[in-house]
Amino acid sequence: MFKTITLPRVTLRLITHKHGAALFGILNHPLVSQYNDYQTPLSQQQVKQLIQNDISGYYEGGVLRLAIEHNSNGQLLGSCGLYKINTDKQTAFIGFELHPNFWQQGIMQEVLLGFMAVMPALQLKHLYAEVSTHNQRSHALLIKLGFTPKCGVQNSDNSSLWYKLL
Repeated sequence: MFKTITLPRVTLRLITHKHGAALFGILNHPLVSQYNDYQTPLSQQQVKQLIQNDISGYYEGGVLRLAIEHNSNGQLLGSCGLYKINTDKQTAFIGFELHPNFWQQGIMQEVLLGFMAVMPALQLKHLYAEVSTHNQRSHALLIKLGFTPKCGVQNSDNSSLWYKLL
């Protein structure tokens, strides 16, 4: 079972339906949606189903999506998570989004460092990220976190693959 992670500015906890309205706004924000892999605009029902799929995926062992909540007021700032968790190969994909009002403040770096610190307990050894080739902020963040580009791998959807050995 996942235990909530409290970091200096934010808390990471399992996503729930109470996060739906705020997540709807974040995922549909034009600066966020240009880089995500969801068909936007998303309806409130689609976000509700997305959260339900994440909850079900958590209990099935293939997904771990966390809400990023501000410590001072509990506001949802974004989310991060693991997808395509493969316990046999000890691999997973990491994904994240943050409301643009909180960009350029080091919050996502704090989140991912705190999140990756618990990865050994999840028995993961290899972490991947699939990021739009145009998302320079995410590329810079991944480099800071020790990810390296997977040489020559670019998908037909204009995304690149990054890799980290934990």
